[in-house]
Amino acid sequence: MKFAYSTSCFRVKSLKESVEAVAKEGFRRLELLADRPHLFPEDFGAARLSELLQCLTERNVKPVNLNACRVSALGDGTHPSWLEEDWKERELRIRYTLDCLRLAAALGIGTVSTNGGGPIPESMNQREAWRLFVANMHRVTPVAKKLGVRLCIQPDPDQLIRTADQVLELIHEVGEPTTLGVDYDPVHALVVGEDPCETLQRIKDAVAIVRLSDIQDPEAHRHVQLGEGRFPLVSFLHCLEECGYQGIVIISVHGGDLPPQEVVAASRDYLRRNGYLPD
Repeated sequence: MKFAYSTSCFRVKSLKESVEAVAKEGFRRLELLADRPHLFPEDFGAARLSELLQCLTERNVKPVNLNACRVSALGDGTHPSWLEEDWKERELRIRYTLDCLRLAAALGIGTVSTNGGGPIPESMNQREAWRLFVANMHRVTPVAKKLGVRLCIQPDPDQLIRTADQVLELIHEVGEPTTLGVDYDPVHALVVGEDPCETLQRIKDAVAIVRLSDIQDPEAHRHVQLGEGRFPLVSFLHCLEECGYQGIVIISVHGGDLPPQEVVAASRDYLRRNGYLPD
């Protein structure tokens, strides 16, 4: 497996500051946040993309995923969602995702993460929300397929798609097993009452990305620094090895107001203590 660090940990910091923190602490791969103040698609033309690529090259860091799950530049982060009652609001989410797919292709990034559809509106039942999400997937998967970028759906306890098994069902219904994948967060599996390792065994063939964080209270659903919660991190990493997972593991913790380099260093030290990063 290959470890990467997410700039989404530092939403209040600049993109440059976040990239530098990741590079200085020895991580050679990172996930870019597709939102302000980092990499919101509307803000990046050819010149700014060239500058970003130069910055990454100079620091010997490779972007491996574009995180388009939450976008505060268009609303409150969760909204606009794939399930908005107002079609104009839904279009904002769809067009944003299409822009992210194109941006990922321009940067040589093979995957884009999106959320589990969003909260189900009061005016819809589960089936109606599901049909709408499937229809919206049919809007974006042709572009993703043409670009060669895989769209990865992250189950979320508070959204339509709550479990990884639901993602598998969605992939089957849309009929794009190579264009759609699972962005698997084992903490989310724990929050919905599943065994993270058993779930991984079931869905491993569809997993494109794995996330790593810790959690103190499953009911609070707050991702904390590695080793600061109750999630069985080492056991889960062993499970990844037993499954033969060779893909990307993205560290996604809440950095808060701490200096980015301090947050990244703490994650690095935890992984090293447990034998998962070289000195």
